[in-house]
Amino acid sequence: MYFESLISLSIVVLLSAARIPGPEERIVGGYSMAIKDVPWQVTLLHNGHDCGGVILSERVILTAAQCLKGVNLKRYSVRAGSSHWSKGGQVVKVQKAIPHEQYNSQTDENDIAVLILASPLKFNSEVQKIDLADKSPKAGTKSLVSGWGHTKYDGQIVPTLNGVELFVVNHSDCKKAFGKIMITKDMICASAHGKDACQFDSGGPLVSVSDRKLIGIVSHGIKCAFGYPGVYADVAYFRNWITNTIKQNI
Repeated sequence: MYFESLISLSIVVLLSAARIPGPEERIVGGYSMAIKDVPWQVTLLHNGHDCGGVILSERVILTAAQCLKGVNLKRYSVRAGSSHWSKGGQVVKVQKAIPHEQYNSQTDENDIAVLILASPLKFNSEVQKIDLADKSPKAGTKSLVSGWGHTKYDGQIVPTLNGVELFVVNHSDCKKAFGKIMITKDMICASAHGKDACQFDSGGPLVSVSDRKLIGIVSHGIKCAFGYPGVYADVAYFRNWITNTIKQNI
């Protein structure tokens, strides 16, 4: 979750030049996207858009464990194949939700979960799976995060899909940036000046631009584009847990 903090901090090294957002830009400092550009992206629906998610197979979605807090599974579904969270594409109910057994809601450690769908998605140009990264990304890796979240802290959900390019931050630099707030070995950080994921982007994908592999799942941060990197669950760190969880539940 994105949260506030009283910790004082000098802004971490800026990773891209500042610019004025245009009228079509979304997330924070981002831009409108077509679902065909990120066909692995889904919205998790629970009384409206609740979180993002990522297609791993016809019946498997990866998301953040925090997205399952307080959820009535009978009312939980995903929409795939649409740039709009509220219409179009394919809507499928969630049959089973498996959060990481060691998820800590206070620190957001192990913020990862697998969803099993009640029926399979039908793959096409706008609905596709994505491959998991097999190693943690290096600092400076150019990446793309997407979702329907707020365009500013405490803003509003947007109706159409948006994305923004970020760069992976060195782990030790990220730990220094957050001070007393824990950045653990299961997390990676990404940042760019004036750009970030935000509220209601949680559970969505952080994808390496060079090889289009999933490197992170949106987890938490301090406000949005507030001078701190965004924090993501490190997909490579959880790769064995993800594959084993899928095998045990399908």
